[in-house]
Amino acid sequence: MAFLPYIAMKQLWAWGGTFAGTSNEEMLASSRRNGASGMWLILESWGLDPTVLLAALGVFLRWTLPLTGRRVPRWLPLTPALIGAAALAPYGVLGTVYCTLATTGVVTMRAGDFHSSQDALSAGWIGMTAFAVYGVALAVAARSYWRRTVTC
Repeated sequence: MAFLPYIAMKQLWAWGGTFAGTSNEEMLASSRRNGASGMWLILESWGLDPTVLLAALGVFLRWTLPLTGRRVPRWLPLTPALIGAAALAPYGVLGTVYCTLATTGVVTMRAGDFHSSQDALSAGWIGMTAFAVYGVALAVAARSYWRRTVTC
């Protein structure tokens, strides 16, 4: 659920729309300028945002239906959950703090690839909130699984 606004924003761009004053063409140009791979650019040109696909893959992997009822090595679900939590939670939480500080005027949000600081802040809130919520949820789920599967 945390990724739904993020998915909507990114897919709007991928499908040729405009969000936060920035068009699909501008996002593709930004991706090229920032060194995106050929595959990344191909997916974006097909209307498939790679970060949305990666988020969907992470959510899909949560449900491993073929493994239902079978013993799974403990490390199999823990490894990606811990790596994801370690990467996404700090990034999202610190990003959300920065967005809060920018919203209250304590710091200035750079426009970056956007037309204005306000546009960058609008997109930042959506992305950082998604990463923070998902990262923290992964950490909680990994800790819970870790505790439930510990062998004495």
